[in-house]
Amino acid sequence: MKLKVLNIIFSLFIMACGISSCLDSDVAEYEFSSNASITAFSITDSIVTSYPAVVDGKDTTLTFAAVGTNYPFVINQKEGLIYNPDSLPVGTDISKVVVDITADTQGIYIVAEQDSLWEETDSLNFEKPIQFKVLAENGTFGRNYTAKINVHQQDPDSLTWSNIESNFDKSIQKQKAVYANKTIYVFATNESDICMTQTADGSVWSDLTNTNLPARADYASVMVWGGQFYILADNELYTSLDGLNWDKVETAQRFSQLVANIHNTYVQKMIGIDTDNYYLESEDGITWIRTEEMPSEFPTSNYAFVSYPLNTNEKFSKIVLMGKTNLSTDTITTIWTQLNSEDYWTELTLGNNTYACPKLENQGLIHYNNKLYTFGGSGQFNGAVDAFSKIYTSVDNGITWEGITSKFMFPTEFNALYETAEGNYSYIVDDQQFIWIMWSQTGEVWRGRLNKLGFDK
Repeated sequence: MKLKVLNIIFSLFIMACGISSCLDSDVAEYEFSSNASITAFSITDSIVTSYPAVVDGKDTTLTFAAVGTNYPFVINQKEGLIYNPDSLPVGTDISKVVVDITADTQGIYIVAEQDSLWEETDSLNFEKPIQFKVLAENGTFGRNYTAKINVHQQDPDSLTWSNIESNFDKSIQKQKAVYANKTIYVFATNESDICMTQTADGSVWSDLTNTNLPARADYASVMVWGGQFYILADNELYTSLDGLNWDKVETAQRFSQLVANIHNTYVQKMIGIDTDNYYLESEDGITWIRTEEMPSEFPTSNYAFVSYPLNTNEKFSKIVLMGKTNLSTDTITTIWTQLNSEDYWTELTLGNNTYACPKLENQGLIHYNNKLYTFGGSGQFNGAVDAFSKIYTSVDNGITWEGITSKFMFPTEFNALYETAEGNYSYIVDDQQFIWIMWSQTGEVWRGRLNKLGFDK
């Protein structure tokens, strides 16, 4: 503080000398800089704070330290704004913050009813924006700067759910959802027929309408590939542009299952299984090539799969798949993978079941936030697991798994909804990164999203 005051006094003294020199033409004139701007701004220390949370279903208080240097500030010189684009974690206490400010000169002032000289040791309350100004060497002040410290109002790593008020048909029993053209389609059994309902917003659903498919069509086989719908009926392949009107694909192949697919800029591939238990592959949905024989350990039904480009090379994509097998001794869910450049499947097995994928009823699988997540009804994973009590995740493409204990969780209502629905539900992830779950019998529709995926960029 004393040093800054002395510097200011010295500057004023020099300025006064310069003025007096103007009276004597024999003395050189001094021109003092009019620069008066803030050039750097940062939070000096870590900010320790705490916030309430739910961990393993129990209320608790979490404490953390937000390291100030991890949240750089930008300075908009044109508008006079200072702010951190990457907000501090939710709950961060910004009522006592020490900041480091660099300017053209030493004279940095806090603008208030009575301006005060800023000191490096000042602890400032940033619950409301603070204005600063800089005294130039020529004795003039530059523009006012408004400094704001942004803090997330939501925990970016938490999954936030909402129950969507909708007219989703309560009569729906077994169902499967797919997503195409910014629309959710749910295919379901209605006595002996396959019917469909759709929505663009999750709230208003179309009437449950019978399709023109054969009565023995397999609702669970439906998938979207290349903007078209595909489904199996009587071992024949059918396709549709709208999910209601279907045409049989004229191919000599007879199908027992549709397994998985990839469709992006670089890769187009659909995989099925024929009635002789051989894999089938197609790049156009019409011409199918038989590859290798399906091993006995490969899932036979209840397929859940995802496909996504590799982070290391987007021209290559990976399929990750799980499903129900015929192995009565199966206690974990075996993961199968395939690269688009391969015509064979690789089984991921672990000798240590601690990090294996849990075996759950009616198991779902999504690729979300660059991770794999699985969930479902009751099951076994180092002990009994209640329905929808926990989400399990993998960060290594399905090799190892662990249960999530906080933040990325389901609502507690899901356990009862699963029981009421007798295990019947469907799910999708839309292009806005919302996770949708539709429940049978209750007609409830829920939507969730990881908070940070909804933040403005």
